[in-house]
Amino acid sequence: MKREIVGCLFILLLVGIACTDENDVPCSTFSQRTVLIYMAADNNLYKSAWSDIEEILTADIPEDNHLIVYLDIPEWIDKAYPQLIEIKRGEKTIIKQYEPQNSASGTILNSVIKDVITTFPSYSYGLILWSHGTGWLPKTVFDDFKNQKQLRAFGKDGDNEMNLIELASAIPIHFEYIIFDACLMGSIEVFYQLRNKTNIIVASPTETLIAGFPYDKILPFLFTSLPSYAELAQSYMNYHKSNAGELQSASITIVDTKQLENLAVIFKEIAKDDIVYPDKESVQKYYIQPQIVFYDLQDYLSQAITDQNLITVLKQQIARIVKYHDHTPYFLGTLILEKSCGISVYIPFDTDSYLDEQYKQLDWYIDSKLYPLTHAFDPLRQ
Repeated sequence: MKREIVGCLFILLLVGIACTDENDVPCSTFSQRTVLIYMAADNNLYKSAWSDIEEILTADIPEDNHLIVYLDIPEWIDKAYPQLIEIKRGEKTIIKQYEPQNSASGTILNSVIKDVITTFPSYSYGLILWSHGTGWLPKTVFDDFKNQKQLRAFGKDGDNEMNLIELASAIPIHFEYIIFDACLMGSIEVFYQLRNKTNIIVASPTETLIAGFPYDKILPFLFTSLPSYAELAQSYMNYHKSNAGELQSASITIVDTKQLENLAVIFKEIAKDDIVYPDKESVQKYYIQPQIVFYDLQDYLSQAITDQNLITVLKQQIARIVKYHDHTPYFLGTLILEKSCGISVYIPFDTDSYLDEQYKQLDWYIDSKLYPLTHAFDPLRQ
């Protein structure tokens, strides 16, 4: 309750400041909900951003609500500068234009969110994070990782990227929900780092195809008093399941963040002597690259823990966390998804100290101590 009161006072303070500044857009009264789609598209996804905005223009946004898009595409395209845009009834209204800036920056994300909540004070807020993504992975990954230049936690702006800790720290308010339209963000590490920033997280443990969410279909579900997350997820899956061949590739997970800390408590009580390290090739994978760091949480635990009663307890808690999940049978025609619980987890590489040291900084590792990470840790030799 104290946190909610402080949050409300924070918003009211910002609203008061905004409404007294003659240079700001005039403030309206409180709306029911404002949804921000943060499109960090100053990269090779900019055409997809345009396509998604065309879909958004056809969506029915209820009265007394606001749909705001922050759009940053490459500057070389008609000298395009980042903009804050309201979309309603098929029309776009530019709320603010920014100077060229790094949208894969926690500082910029934080300032954009503050611009939105001061200009559009609302009883609740939703956030959609749209860009490239690679879960919890840090900005720079060791030299022999394939396609290392394509790795980032969330966002891509030129050569700039935003890691998970920076992302979580940048979010200044508690959102009703956070949705990732980005690859590989459906991991326990991501969910746990953001657990105090939102009630619900929607993300994919696999990569996402370039088409992403069908915004014309899903947006109406996000403006109801009780957002229809399952309908949103079903709409997303139906859209991708209707495709043929490799394009029939998708996964989605809805997570209740209030249940995450209980899972960490269970992990912390597990005696490490009771954990065995299975052959990683036998664990459900979520990534098709040769060196994989995204494995199914439940399938891994089922093979790593010898106590069947403990496995049952863990599965029950995972079921409380995952409110809905679905996936196509295959991803890109090659990756079988038959043992998916909807959440990925990191299994350490053989003696890789860099990733281990980065992993130790995450809230999930600090609270769960799932792995006894040391520079010499090699799960294949345990």
